[in-house]
Amino acid sequence: MLARVAENLCWLSRYLERAENTVRLISVHGNMLMDLPQIDEQQGWSPLISINGLDEDFLKLHNMATEQTVNHFLLADKENAGSLLNVFNAIQANLRSCRDIIPKLSYEAINSLCRLVIRQVDAKCQQPAHRLAFLRDIEESLLAVSGGIENNMSHDIGYLIMRIGCFMERADMTSRIIDVQSTQLVNQGSELSTISTQRWVYVLRTLASHQMYRQHVRRPVNGPDTLTYLLTDPHLPRSYTFCLNHLDDCLSKLEYNSGPRSLVAKLRQELKKANIIELAVDPLQLHDFLDSLQLGMLAISSVVSTTYFPPENESE
Repeated sequence: MLARVAENLCWLSRYLERAENTVRLISVHGNMLMDLPQIDEQQGWSPLISINGLDEDFLKLHNMATEQTVNHFLLADKENAGSLLNVFNAIQANLRSCRDIIPKLSYEAINSLCRLVIRQVDAKCQQPAHRLAFLRDIEESLLAVSGGIENNMSHDIGYLIMRIGCFMERADMTSRIIDVQSTQLVNQGSELSTISTQRWVYVLRTLASHQMYRQHVRRPVNGPDTLTYLLTDPHLPRSYTFCLNHLDDCLSKLEYNSGPRSLVAKLRQELKKANIIELAVDPLQLHDFLDSLQLGMLAISSVVSTTYFPPENESE
């Protein structure tokens, strides 16, 4: 496989995962704010900007984080490189070189979804009811695409490259969501217990993990148990440990894997040594730890790129 095609496959997978995370994040967060109307609008919507690491870009365009400004910025703003609109533009661009590798039905489904989102997202993001229904439809379509690729694509080098991209993106988003949401939560010392619990529930729902938490943890939702589950459970597809384990498994099946795998091993060891119970009650220590995980995943992404993909001056 050409290195350039492998790079496009990896980024296609990353952008598909990013789109799914974005639509679920906005949907769940909007529902949470409707259930917690006492939260100030600025305080309520600004975490969505922080999770995506777009604070500076947002402030260049808007003075205040309101429902309208945040949703337009994250969904339909052409000036925001991380908006859903631009993510689907990137999906469409990377898809073109993968036509002979992606299963035909999946290729057509992705292409149709791209056209739908690019055409309608600006109008649909205005009203909350329309926005939530639109985002739900996108999420369902993306899950169908994921299932089609998993079940219809040969598990060859192209598939492995796509899974590597998926797990790098998923791990990064999992750490970002936990970082912003849980750090805010542990600072709410005077918050009523029922409200705090409800907030932790929404952290789990943002990562599509609430039902699995109830099945496997079997205790009321709380900070320490939630963090332990989302960071260390080896069976939950969106836990950080699951992503690292499967990322390492995919890398092990490729040649020239020593560089990326050594960094994955380092992150796994760091996660294994962490005292999650202490982190759950210390917001500064928790933030530093999650920031370290994010930097570690960024390093893995960089080494994967230099190992398997063409140099930047050759990728144009």
